[in-house]
Amino acid sequence: MKQAPFLVPALLRFPGSSARQDSWGRLLKITVGGGELSTAARLTKGETILVQFELGGERLLVRARVHHAYDVDDGGRVAELRWTDMVERRRLARALLDVLSKC
Repeated sequence: MKQAPFLVPALLRFPGSSARQDSWGRLLKITVGGGELSTAARLTKGETILVQFELGGERLLVRARVHHAYDVDDGGRVAELRWTDMVERRRLARALLDVLSKC
């Protein structure tokens, strides 16, 4: 499966009663099913987050579950995400295909 060949800035929102402030990160990989995110936020496996980013001129807000997260040497964290909202996954698929067709 093709992946976006660039880093995409992303705003992270924490739904529900977690009372956490929004945070920023960079999507290192984007696929129709999920992505890989680099961030300073302390994400944990199983946590649900909202990821807002722009791809191909389209602003997306996709609900995701943290599938796996680990610390990296620079003090940050990398998280593997799985998109859970089917409607947004379809929008993401269209935007991703549009961007990749122009590469």
